[in-house]
Order: sequence, then structure tokens, then C-alpha cells
Amino acid sequence: MKPIYLALIALLIGSGVAASSVTGFGPIAFISYHIISTQNNITIIPANVNLGNLTPGMKGNVTVNATIVITKTDNYTIMLLHVEKLKKDFSKFVVEIMMEGQTFNLSEEHPSKVLQIQNGTYNAMITIYYKVSLNPKGDLNVSNEPLLIIHPAEHEVKHD
Repeated sequence: MKPIYLALIALLIGSGVAASSVTGFGPIAFISYHIISTQNNITIIPANVNLGNLTPGMKGNVTVNATIVITKTDNYTIMLLHVEKLKKDFSKFVVEIMMEGQTFNLSEEHPSKVLQIQNGTYNAMITIYYKVSLNPKGDLNVSNEPLLIIHPAEHEVKHD
């Protein structure tokens, strides 16, 4: 074969490879990581609550446990999240938390509680008492959505 043809074929192949790499798209690397802050005052092993399949008017309760490790004695806020959503689906939704000899309730009417907590490891027993509305109008399918949070009281955060 003539050298000119070989050079032309090589040029076309090289141009095709270059064009495909320029016009082609897609990730060539992925990254994931989680940096654990050494300044954090709270470590939590959360509870997972699954109410299962519910029907209008159904009522019940469920108890779960969470572990909370506090490294700095301080005032902490424990807050019930998504109160407006819960109001649309439940005619009653009360969270009872028993922790270190204290028992308190969080509800649509009283969604947060400030506590002074000493450093240490705590088992929080969480009992949810609920009654599904006769005509629920909110999210009818909820999965792995945060329900309760804890944070230092001076870092108040607005959650719906």
C-alpha cells in the first residue's frame, strides 16, 4: 500500500479517536467520603421507625431506641420535624422520649424541648403514639425521613 494512503488512514483514525474523546461525555472518576468533625458535641446512633402500612382511622404505638453520646455538658434542643406534614396525615401524633430518668412529650402543639444534658452516653427510648386521620391529605408514602433532631440550644434552626 502506498505510504500516502497509510498516512491518510492513520490521520483519520487519530482524528476519530480525538473527536470521540472531545465530544464524548461521562464521568471518569467518582468520589465519596465523610469527614467526621472532631469539634462535634454529639454522636448519634439513630432509631429507625417504620409504621408500616396504615389505613385511615388506624391507631397504635411503636417504641424504638436511639443512642446519644454527648461530649460537652450544655443545653440541647430536641425537635420534632415536619409538623405540618404530620398534621395532614395524623389526628394524633405524640412522641414520648424517656432519657436518663426524664420523660417528655413532643407533639404538633409542642414540637421542641430544651434540656440541659451532661456529657455521657444516653439511651433514648422513643415511643410514638399515633392515630391516622380519617381523610389524610399529606404525603401518603414516607420513607427514611428525619423525624427528630438534637442540636445545641444556641444553634436554633427553623424546620417546618
